[in-house]
Amino acid sequence: MLAHNTKISKAFDRGSMMRPTVWNNKIHVLGLVLLLVASLANAADPARMETLTVGGTGSAMPLIGQFAQAYGSLEPNVKVRVVDPPLGSNGAIRAVLAGAVDLAVLGKPLTEAEKAQGCQDWELGRTPFLVVTERKLPLPGFTVEQLAAIYSGKMTTWSDGSPIRLVVRNLFESDTLILRKMSPDMDRAVDVALARPGMLVAANDLENIDLLERTPDSLGTSNLALVQAQNRKLNALPINGKEPTLAAMRQGTYPYSKSIYLARGPKLSPVAQGFLEFILSASGKEILDRAGYVPAPSQP
Repeated sequence: MLAHNTKISKAFDRGSMMRPTVWNNKIHVLGLVLLLVASLANAADPARMETLTVGGTGSAMPLIGQFAQAYGSLEPNVKVRVVDPPLGSNGAIRAVLAGAVDLAVLGKPLTEAEKAQGCQDWELGRTPFLVVTERKLPLPGFTVEQLAAIYSGKMTTWSDGSPIRLVVRNLFESDTLILRKMSPDMDRAVDVALARPGMLVAANDLENIDLLERTPDSLGTSNLALVQAQNRKLNALPINGKEPTLAAMRQGTYPYSKSIYLARGPKLSPVAQGFLEFILSASGKEILDRAGYVPAPSQP
């Protein structure tokens, strides 16, 4: 009996010696869990969140979303609010001048008058400007002269006799300005198209590709980065026999491109300044490259 009690006593003593180690391990693990929870809480503490607002052309909305997501992983206490529906370039310029948005992403550069009011802009990059249709490839495309005839109403059918259903943009939209610069005939044809009755007119870039995608025998304009980002069932047509690819634009064999610009107003908060610097950084250029843009050269 004594021997048995002695064994129990020794076993109890060994257990007592082990107990502090087990408890120490549990306390250590618990401490790590509490530190992790505290870290996560601090990383997304709603009380510490700062918000900045970005508005602009619908063409750049997918790109802004990519910038915002990447910046959020670096600065989890910063929330980037993107104005939806898009303001368009002209609306975004008015908004950034009035301080209604912190930053604007535009399809055209600021004018000297807008810069004189305290605004500043930077070209971010450019992507191929496209003439697109919902019709299936292969299609031969058009010359600039043929496009002018289509916009002016002199050429109204596809090669198989189907009617060309033109989707146009408003007078001062960036797509309209790019078309005007193609040739003097194209400049005049745009004015005729905008005056033609019954035309389909898209208010912004996203509405434009919606109309083009769902309108049989459509024809209109867009850009490569947006069509790719939205995964749209639209086909780009060659212009003057040149394929509208990113490689061709890089090499200079396809001359039609659409640039995007980042603009700030007269006043800028520190949180918005941080996001602006991120967009203009090497990390921002990597995002532009992946999104279908040729990044602009670095600017001072």
